[in-house]
Formats: sequence, C-alpha cells, structure tokens
Amino acid sequence: MRLAPIALLLLLTACGGEDAGRKKDAGPPATVTVVTLASEPWRDSIDAVGTVKARNSVVIAAKQSERIAAVRFESGQRVAKGQVLVELDAGTVKAELAEARAALVDLEAQVVRLRDLQSRQLVARSQLDTAVAARNAAAARVQAAQVRLDERVIRAPFGGVLGLRLVSEGQFVNAGAAMVNLDDLERMWVDFPVPENRIAELETGMTLELAADAYPQRTFRARLAGIDSRVDIDTRAVMARAEIADSEGLVRPGMLVRVSLQREAADALVVPELALQQVGNRTFVYLAAADGTAVSRDVTVGGRRDGKALVLNGLKAGERVVLDGTSKLRDGQKIAVAPAAAKVAP
Repeated sequence: MRLAPIALLLLLTACGGEDAGRKKDAGPPATVTVVTLASEPWRDSIDAVGTVKARNSVVIAAKQSERIAAVRFESGQRVAKGQVLVELDAGTVKAELAEARAALVDLEAQVVRLRDLQSRQLVARSQLDTAVAARNAAAARVQAAQVRLDERVIRAPFGGVLGLRLVSEGQFVNAGAAMVNLDDLERMWVDFPVPENRIAELETGMTLELAADAYPQRTFRARLAGIDSRVDIDTRAVMARAEIADSEGLVRPGMLVRVSLQREAADALVVPELALQQVGNRTFVYLAAADGTAVSRDVTVGGRRDGKALVLNGLKAGERVVLDGTSKLRDGQKIAVAPAAAKVAP
C-alpha cells in the first residue's frame, strides 16, 4: 500500500518533465523571408571552354634522312596545294634513276629483237619470256627510283599558312624531323565538352557564340557541326565540334575560346540560388507551409545564371520558398514570415 503514493509521484514527475521538454523543443518560431514562385522568361545556355583546331593541319617532315639542298618558303607564308617547300639532295637517286633507265632501254631492245626472232621460230618462246620478265623488272626499278626522287621534293599537301621555319639549307635532317607546320586557316573548328545530361539539347546546325581573350571586343559565330559518338567515362561529358563561320584569320589553332550555346527563351520556374540547400547529393528548398511550418522539398536544378537557378521539377507556381533564415532551419519547424520581405519572384 505504501508503494502506490510513490508510483503516483514518479508518474507526475515524468509527465511534467515531458511537458517541459516539449516546451523547450518548441521554442520561438524562426523568422524567415520568402518568395512566391511565378513563371518568368528564361533563356538557358550551355557554356564551355573549347580548343580551336584547323580543319586541315599537318607537320611537314621528310620521309628520308638527307641533306637539305634548298628551302623554298618563309615563315608565315601562304602557300597553294602542291607548292614546293623543301628540296633534299637527290644526286645519288638521280644517278640510280639514270642507270635504271639505261638498263630498261637495253632490255626493251632485246625484247624487240627476240620477238622478231621468235616470230620466225629462230629462238625458243621461253627465251623471249625471260627477256620480257627482265624488261618488266627494269621498268619497276625505274619507277622505284622515280618515287625516291619525288620524295626528295617536299610539297604542300593542301593550301594554307605556314608556321615558323625550322630548317636551313645545307642542314642534315632525319626522317620524320619537323620542318614547318601547315594549317588551313580558311576553315576552323572548335572542340568543346558538353555534360552528358545536356546531350539531348544539342542539335546539328545550332548557332554558337565564341569569345577569345585575345579579342575581348569581338564575338565570333560558329555552327554545331557534329557530336562525338562516345561519352568520356572520366568526365561524363561528350565532345562536340562546331565550325567557325568567319574568323577573318584572327582565330588560330590551339587557342582557348569560351563557347556559349544560347537557347530560345521560354517560361520557367526560377528560384534564387540563395534558397537552394545542398546536403550530400540531395538538393532541396524549404517551403513555407500553410500551417506555419517549414517543409523541405527535393528539387532538380538545371542551368544557373545571375544568382538564379532553373527548377526542372519539384516545385510549382504559387508555392512560397524560404529565402533567408535557412541556416538553422529544420523540417517541420515553426516559422514566422517577415512581412516586409515577402515578395513575388520577378
């Protein structure tokens, strides 16, 4: 019987402690400012950094190790297709060609003579066939010597602009050694990466704008010419290529340019970036619910510009998004909206 009053006392103490804990947890409401979502025109863009490349670009090099007999170009010169650039010493090859031609003339005469004798059945057919085979082998040697001679004359494979001259007359060069760069500056490309989640927005023929640090007052235009067939597994981006419409010779291969692909303006939901919360891989905002509490909502964000972010899904027009006061806010907490800051997003 004495245990009953003690149990009652403990029960009342526990209830009182729970009420006090609830009052302590409740606390005063957090003061926040909100914006009411409304649709607004949004012009999305894909921005990247690209590298300029010449449509045709090659390093002029010798196929043979030989001494340079003559250099027929100067640094920065514009050349036409087939124009002679460098002549290598060809004395030995010319002698081999002359010898091969002389042997061919002699063997041709033998074939003519044996063919006449064989027609009168004065020699065996096999003797004529042997002479014909020797004549054909000599003709092949003449052709091979002519090819070696032609390789001593290095020509421009296409029209373009030469780079810096790297060789001089009388210099001995090894096979494969660079002598000068040749670039076709009439048609230029720019290659740039695009995130894989934006691939569906790309379409061949789209217009792009290019900006280069070397020409801060100029904007170059380009046309999307193609998209790579694979996505890079490390960067999760696909390489796109655009053809520069008219660079006027200003844009050079190897330059870095800022690429901007503008899309048509469309109405969309936009929130200030200040309202976005990021915890791990989760992106969310706090909404001001009708019961006066803060409710978190996951969102998917698209492009960002000028302190604003495009919301692809998760929100709808008319909802109130908490803008300021989110640093210590938690889901379900009571909030008090500051009247002066309540406004409609532009």
